[in-house]
Amino acid sequence: MKKYYIFLILISVLFSSCMKSVSINTLRPADISIPNDIQSIVLVDRTAYEKDAIGIIEGIITGEGINEDQDGVMTMFSSLQNSLRVSPRFDVVLASERLRGQNILGSFPEPLDWRQIDQLTRKYNTDALLAIEIFDSNFIVTNGKRKSTRTVEDKEGNKIEEEYTEFFAEGVGNTRIGIRLYDAKNRTVIDQDIYTQNKTWEASATSLKEALAKLVSKSQATKYLAQSVGNTYAGKIAPMPVRISRTYYSKPKKNAHLSKGARQAGVNQWESAISTWKTGLRNTSDNKVSGRMAYNIAVGYEILGDLFLAHEWAGKSYVDYGNKKGRSYASQLNNRMITEEILDEQLRLPEPETQNNTQNNTQSKGKQEKPTIKIKLKEN
Repeated sequence: MKKYYIFLILISVLFSSCMKSVSINTLRPADISIPNDIQSIVLVDRTAYEKDAIGIIEGIITGEGINEDQDGVMTMFSSLQNSLRVSPRFDVVLASERLRGQNILGSFPEPLDWRQIDQLTRKYNTDALLAIEIFDSNFIVTNGKRKSTRTVEDKEGNKIEEEYTEFFAEGVGNTRIGIRLYDAKNRTVIDQDIYTQNKTWEASATSLKEALAKLVSKSQATKYLAQSVGNTYAGKIAPMPVRISRTYYSKPKKNAHLSKGARQAGVNQWESAISTWKTGLRNTSDNKVSGRMAYNIAVGYEILGDLFLAHEWAGKSYVDYGNKKGRSYASQLNNRMITEEILDEQLRLPEPETQNNTQNNTQSKGKQEKPTIKIKLKEN
């Protein structure tokens, strides 16, 4: 059995040695499609409690706790802004106002009045308003002790295992954040959802006091969880950068066209590589090598951004020459073409007649253009 596993590992190493990899930077579509005439968003903190709830809250929560949640809101907004900066979809601005609306029941308040939304979007010259309307955080700390072992040196300098009592502190943090996205022009709520995030932290030491001191603080835990929600929400409303990896054949080297094309691809000369592989196809009768070159041509066309030709050549690799990798690659390309159609729709600029005339001067900066595909080569 051991020899069998060694054989499988050897086969895997031999296979990978004839392949090179290339990374493509592209975009993942947003989880939901936002109307194209929304090009800019103002972020508003609406987590100040209503007047009739303030007295009750002050009897339960310290001022420090309230500030921690407010800091968490700002961390969530900062995370959202930073994530959206790498997306070509929106311009985002943070409002200085903090609005009342949150209630002690933890449910969404009544939607903002459209007159107030109009005032804020005009003030910040945006098409939509995103408000955090619920923000609740908790951090529960427990502690205990347990037996553990550690390596120490005895009097003679020998390393030995020693049993000792270890103290530990565990903190369980959770946040609950309610977000609403308002379309100012069409006066509709585009999105409304509550996000929960949880995480457990632990610290250990030789004393309980030291373990508690090493444990993450409530404010740090709240900011960490809020940051995670900000990143998640950015991917919900905007296309985000992703990196995908492709492999192509570089061997057998005895086939001059296959190996030369691989060298050209290795220095990013993909047009030349495709031409070399096509010439090689016309000069070989070896189906295995032909399948590899057809597969490589498909990769080349994907790198150059022609997914239709890439899909066609991946199909040739499998159908005409029996390269099984060509079938799975054709399926990947088919999924990419569907994804690109979604991206084209999500990044499409609005027609001039559908734009809000009061906002013609918004600084869209041409951000809706897809970024240039960047590739990174890696030899296995």
